[in-house]
Amino acid sequence: MIDESYDAVPGLELNLNRLLIVVTGSAYAWSTPYWLEWLRLHCPELEVRVVLTRSAKRFVTPQSVGSRVAGAVATDVWPDDEATARHVEWAEWADAILVYPATLHFMARLALGLADSPALLAAQCSQGTVAVAPALPPGALEGAAVRQHWAALAARPNTVLVPPIAGRSLTTGREDAWVPPPLPEALRLIVEHRAGRAAPSAAVTAERPPSDDEFGTGLLRTTTRDLPIGNRRWRREPGPLAPAPFEPAGGEEYRLLAGIGDLGGVRLALGTADGPARLYDVPGEVSAAHLLLHEGPSAELAKPLHDLGRLLRAVHDLTPPAAPRAGTSRGLARLDAWLTGRAVSPRAACAQGQVRRSLGEERWARVLDWHTQTVADPDTVLAHGAAGLGSLVLDRASGGIDLLTGEDVCRVPWHVDLGWVVGELVELQWQVGGDKGAWQSLTDALFEGYGRDLGSRWKEVAALRILLHVHDIAAYLDDYDHGFDHYCDFLRFLVDL
Repeated sequence: MIDESYDAVPGLELNLNRLLIVVTGSAYAWSTPYWLEWLRLHCPELEVRVVLTRSAKRFVTPQSVGSRVAGAVATDVWPDDEATARHVEWAEWADAILVYPATLHFMARLALGLADSPALLAAQCSQGTVAVAPALPPGALEGAAVRQHWAALAARPNTVLVPPIAGRSLTTGREDAWVPPPLPEALRLIVEHRAGRAAPSAAVTAERPPSDDEFGTGLLRTTTRDLPIGNRRWRREPGPLAPAPFEPAGGEEYRLLAGIGDLGGVRLALGTADGPARLYDVPGEVSAAHLLLHEGPSAELAKPLHDLGRLLRAVHDLTPPAAPRAGTSRGLARLDAWLTGRAVSPRAACAQGQVRRSLGEERWARVLDWHTQTVADPDTVLAHGAAGLGSLVLDRASGGIDLLTGEDVCRVPWHVDLGWVVGELVELQWQVGGDKGAWQSLTDALFEGYGRDLGSRWKEVAALRILLHVHDIAAYLDDYDHGFDHYCDFLRFLVDL
């Protein structure tokens, strides 16, 4: 019986006439007749052809498939007596090619540019959309091979990667395998691509108590140690999975930032380059993120948040260079790639699929609209670019602060810097709990120091910041295994406010 919960592809015109489905040798191939029947029932105008690899025939027969596509089924082999080149015919005939399910072996061959079967060659040569819906055994999603091949395919402009969902392994009996989502979801991603649509993180990871130590994620690594002169050295460098290096030190932007100086113990710490890393020698020994996570929203933090607002306003009031070097922020670039289905990390892509399904298409469209408005806003300022509580370092003895600056200097709308901090405060309040009034007083102190609040758009920027946090957890924390259901619940609440 066909599941009526997938009776359409809601909110989308199919805009697709001919679909070639390639079925590879995953056990999930058993579902092929079911989904072909669904297509025949709900998309009667769609012409479908199916190609079975030889290994797929272990799980599904040509007869069970052919009966549902009027015999339009072929085997992925080179026939000896065929006069035509079937790979050319398929590539030219299909508006889109969907590999569903795609084994790791097929995915790897496609990513490496191999073309040793008609279906592979058709996919390599097609100018249309090629969608790949992986079915992976336990452990494969975390492996180096999948990371490498996923990144290679994600970089292809005509390729859509369909994030798999957790499924039961026939071998282990546990929910530790990864299978394609229902076929309508794969269709949705194909249609969006053809329509030109884009279908704890490093920012709030708490620094540990003072000691000579190294910690961080695949995005950012931090080392702290005491110096003989009484300061503490913070060394920060991109993690092994960071998609982009720090912004180069020096230049006109740095000269302008250095001109802000010391605002009575309130300082921008610009740091010095140390290869790919940045060194900051500052009096402070602990970050605001650490204090909030471990001690909650104490009154001690009101002044540092107020001073952070002052520093951000001083940066934003600078007149940018006539020919600024800085582009958009690295964080917004990561968020843009993730929201639009171009994440290079398979774990992050799976998280995006989970969040999108949980939010639902109406909320997801709202989030995409918020993001689009933010990145398209022409009213930009010279900005910190990654203003956050992990970069706000406190000297508890003197009450002074240093904002570690320079890694992400960029041009963004003013509300992005301010909203990034608000997003972290909102998320920490949700995670840590405690007195709501105390949390609100910290946000009020930030706005008072800046001299302006975010108005009604605070929830928009906060939601985008939390979504970036979800991406960063999935992409850069390999030992994170808690899932994102709790984040989805919170994001639904936030979007609906």
